[in-house]
Amino acid sequence: MSEHRHRSGDLHQQNKGFKAGKHDSKGAIKRRAQGKIETNGTRQSIKNLAIVNNKDAMRQKHQKLVKSKKNELLERKRLGLPDQVAPRVVTIIKLSESCNTKKVKEMLLQKFKLNINTGEMEMDSEETSNTNNNNNNNYTTISLTSKVRMMLLECPTMAYDQIIEYCKLSDIILFVIDANQPKLNSEAERIFTIVKAQSVPTVIEIIQNFDQTPIKKRNELKKSIQSVFHFHFPDEPKVLPMDTNDECSQVLRYIENIHVNEIIWRKVRPYMLIEKSSYIAETKVVTIDGFIRGNNLSAKQIIHIPDYGDFQIEKIELIEDPHIRKKSYYTNNNNNGGEMDQDKKINILDKFDQKDRDTLQTWNVPDPMDNEQALPTAEEMKEIEANKKKKLVPKGTSGYQSSWYLDNESDEEEENFENEDLDMNQDEMGEDNQEEGAEDEQDEMGEEEEQEEEEEQEELEEVKESNKWKGIKHKSQITEELLKDSDDEDEENKEDQSESEDEEERKQLQQDEILYPDEVDTPGNVPSRIRFSKFRGLKSFRSSPWDVKENLPIDYAKIFQFHSFNQSMRASIAILENAPAKPDMYVRIHLVNGPKELVERSNTTVKPDVAVGLYRYENKISLLHFSVEKHKSYEETIRSKEEVYFHFGWRKFSTSPIYSISSPNCDKQKFEKFLLPARNTMATIYGPITYPPAPLLIFNGKDCNELVATGYLSSVNPDRIICKRIILTGVIAKSISKKFVTVKDMFYYPEDINWFKKVELYTKMGRVGHIKEPLGTHGRMKCQFDGTMNQQDTVCMNLYKRVYPKWIKDDSPLLKLE
Repeated sequence: MSEHRHRSGDLHQQNKGFKAGKHDSKGAIKRRAQGKIETNGTRQSIKNLAIVNNKDAMRQKHQKLVKSKKNELLERKRLGLPDQVAPRVVTIIKLSESCNTKKVKEMLLQKFKLNINTGEMEMDSEETSNTNNNNNNNYTTISLTSKVRMMLLECPTMAYDQIIEYCKLSDIILFVIDANQPKLNSEAERIFTIVKAQSVPTVIEIIQNFDQTPIKKRNELKKSIQSVFHFHFPDEPKVLPMDTNDECSQVLRYIENIHVNEIIWRKVRPYMLIEKSSYIAETKVVTIDGFIRGNNLSAKQIIHIPDYGDFQIEKIELIEDPHIRKKSYYTNNNNNGGEMDQDKKINILDKFDQKDRDTLQTWNVPDPMDNEQALPTAEEMKEIEANKKKKLVPKGTSGYQSSWYLDNESDEEEENFENEDLDMNQDEMGEDNQEEGAEDEQDEMGEEEEQEEEEEQEELEEVKESNKWKGIKHKSQITEELLKDSDDEDEENKEDQSESEDEEERKQLQQDEILYPDEVDTPGNVPSRIRFSKFRGLKSFRSSPWDVKENLPIDYAKIFQFHSFNQSMRASIAILENAPAKPDMYVRIHLVNGPKELVERSNTTVKPDVAVGLYRYENKISLLHFSVEKHKSYEETIRSKEEVYFHFGWRKFSTSPIYSISSPNCDKQKFEKFLLPARNTMATIYGPITYPPAPLLIFNGKDCNELVATGYLSSVNPDRIICKRIILTGVIAKSISKKFVTVKDMFYYPEDINWFKKVELYTKMGRVGHIKEPLGTHGRMKCQFDGTMNQQDTVCMNLYKRVYPKWIKDDSPLLKLE
């Protein structure tokens, strides 16, 4: 009989839950503190983590805020900075064509009224604002409070090149999205990628036409937009609707109080948004006005203006801030501003010094006479005599007679050459006798004889082509004329073929490169010792030595190299610590031989113009290495040495990089034919020296229609070795024993086998071996391995050659001589 157990019914007693009252329970405090990292200080009890909302805590918080602001003001006075910081640059960018950025800008400014008589914008309250009434009317500066100002910019289109220029300058970005089209398209995804690749500034997303959505669906729509936006920017940025005046005021409050992210690569260099420019015809000087941002500026530095080039500074003047609040009591406390209001004089901060000023020359002009061989010194002559080989001659032979005796090696070579000549003469004599006999016996068949003679001539021509390299037995006998038809022309033909290939063929080649990396076919018409004469074998790619100064191209004589890059970078940064022009100052910079086109374009430009102060040596050309990754939206193939467009820091230019894979704990890196997706790759170019950090965006052309890859500057090092690897493969023709096999189809000449005899072999199944000797005259060879061989295995040989990127085009603005 089964045991009876009680089962609770529907009337089972249910006790009430515990009510903690107005204070937080221990469980609530634990749940709120879950995941937080404890500090190294004394541990606090759980009760101390409870939120206490009383007047004393609020008063204490306010006192701390006031104290921090006073300390900040005193610190700015101590450093010689103005009381008011430069206006925050706020840019409005739309994420779809249906968004109306002009309406957003009008709503942000509708709280202000323009006074035509005074040229000032006054708010309905006590707050005031000014606008920039100079050459460029696209910049509107607003004083939100007595200390916070905003410069409002609007990106008119969704073109990537314009968005990049605006994002480089922006402190706050307002992304506008249409509530009727909440899903992001591919263009919006790429815009987010561009913004994130250049370091993320403070971002706010504004929802337009949110009031047209039904009330019941608004909460759900906002959550979906917010989830997508937080996926790209995980720091929980604000997502705010903006259709009414109250919502507009809320956006302005967030702009006023939001924390502005510091972008390191932009902060380390002085830069200026050019608000006004003018041209002085008498001295050919261009003046530019604006706020200094980022770091200090000195007249010793070189100013770089994108699209125009590099220019030297004549002087830097401190002028009155045109955007300052006239009614603000902070203006009277500013010493610089007070002097300028009273005396109406311009204060010269810094002038150029010809000794300390950097030059505009970017590259060296090599002297071709440097390659000439110098006369040997006395020490070198002694070394030659010490290393001179001794000759064995008969007893009593004079010094003059001993010079006629040759070494044994040269005698053997001469005998080989004589034997080859005798064999050739005998073959020719035999062929002549056969032809004479044929003419006597077959006089009636003239037509057939002519055809046979033509075939024989063709065969003889082929033999001449193949015997072109027969006498070469040492690398010193290979001349540039012999390599001209084999190596250089093949590379040129490859480049021409890559340009004429269809995209489908290029994708097929890329797929083959992924499946069979670096494998090449051994040429049949050119000996391998000639075709691959620039290649060498390495015992270990990681540990085998390679001289970094060996056989450098002439382009290396044009570039600059640091003795210690980090030391030079620290010294260049230390120069600006005592520079007189500080951040947040409104200055006027005089540029020597400045660009007159800048003044003419400022009235019609749709892109903001920026002037950047360069560190010492940052305009010189050297070898730059970038860590890049192909963007997932770009599906076409990109070859090495194919021209692309770089947006690199503040610079932009066309270049032809080569790609390689960085090997850890190794002084050599392997060359890559294609920029492959989902792989961290190094791109190497000749370009202007830049101190890291610096972001990189790669586009397929100057129009910046398609984003190819993103990355950052890794190093500036001409000694970084990039090796191109080729793999010669052969198949096993016959197994002699377990470890000895006969390999074919790797070479076609016995001289090639002797040439590469010392290079190590390996198989795809993991065996390692070496060449013992050639077999016959058709390229077969006997090889020995360290284990039992499989008949289906493939024998491989690795050969390496150092490669270099293409030199900059002659018409490039990067090349400049003083």
